[in-house]
Amino acid sequence: MTVNAATGLQGATTAHINAYKPGQKVCITESDMRFEVRRAVIGDEPVLRALRLQALTDSPRAFSSTYERELARTTEDWRRWLAPGVTFLLEAGGEPRGLVAGSRDPHDFSVVHLMAMWVHPDLRGRGAAHALVSSVKTWAAEVGATQVRLNVVESNGCARQCYERAGFRATGRQGVVEKTGDVEIKMTCDASSCDK
Repeated sequence: MTVNAATGLQGATTAHINAYKPGQKVCITESDMRFEVRRAVIGDEPVLRALRLQALTDSPRAFSSTYERELARTTEDWRRWLAPGVTFLLEAGGEPRGLVAGSRDPHDFSVVHLMAMWVHPDLRGRGAAHALVSSVKTWAAEVGATQVRLNVVESNGCARQCYERAGFRATGRQGVVEKTGDVEIKMTCDASSCDK
């Protein structure tokens, strides 16, 4: 399936992007730029590790983890990362260029948390982030969640705007990133209508 990157996944039906079964890909194009989003599977641990290290090098204050912590993870640690929820990888030109994870709230299964979102700087503003966010929202609806929630560092205006375009709204609640002391804004959207 090919979708214009300017519109993200709008117009794609759940049948097109349902469950992201292993090997299934959603293709996004914008003129000569192509990228694909796929669900990570066992065997993707080295890719996940490399992307997390890139993310923490590029935007260390955007994440609650540290480069050193992620560097020390074993293959088994990365396998456990994949197990409880979902992780989507974004590839462009055959290279991994972004990721996002989703996890069900352990106390409220109607809630999915979107986390670890990162897109390579070369793909920002081209629909890549929207495609990743849409992947988690679609998965959330498929597992019966009614809300998708996330935290974003208050000073990260670009990320906040990206999430707002995807239908997220600030809840009025805030937290603090322990490692930096940065203020985090809590955002939410309805899983069935986030893109509306």
